[in-house]
Amino acid sequence: MGQRAVSGLLPAGKNLYLASVNSFLNFQLIGQPDRDPHTATLIPDPAKDTLIVYRGELPFLQRILAAAGYDNPAEQLHLLSWPDPEQSLDLADLTRHLLVSKVILFGQNLPALGLHFQLTDYFPAEIAGKRFLKAPALTEIKSAKEAGNNVPAGSLWKAIQNGFLREP
Repeated sequence: MGQRAVSGLLPAGKNLYLASVNSFLNFQLIGQPDRDPHTATLIPDPAKDTLIVYRGELPFLQRILAAAGYDNPAEQLHLLSWPDPEQSLDLADLTRHLLVSKVILFGQNLPALGLHFQLTDYFPAEIAGKRFLKAPALTEIKSAKEAGNNVPAGSLWKAIQNGFLREP
């Protein structure tokens, strides 16, 4: 790559060396991926302020949500089944698109969702103006409950009471 001296308004005897002018404009644009087909059906709705990304059984999730005051979750929340926690998803883009302020994640891998922060299970946190709650997969919570271990379900219930109950 050749260099070329450029002078003009520089003091006498001083030159500014630039790499080839052609290389300055030679860069590659990287576009954003299209919205995932699984999320294409989710449409912004001001009445739906919460997004739930879950791995596990929907009927068990519906029982949890009913206890939290959601009698018709499909109409009151954005629900997204995401069974493969390693599959990437641009969650930041999705939450902006849906205009939600609360996100509950069941059994999800945060880096695969494009989230570069840590969350502890059952401890809600507010990050960048959004309230997040992370919990194990619904199947793990259900299995523990069926085995007589109510600690995961109880921890989840306490976390939901901390900012995720349906407001009348």
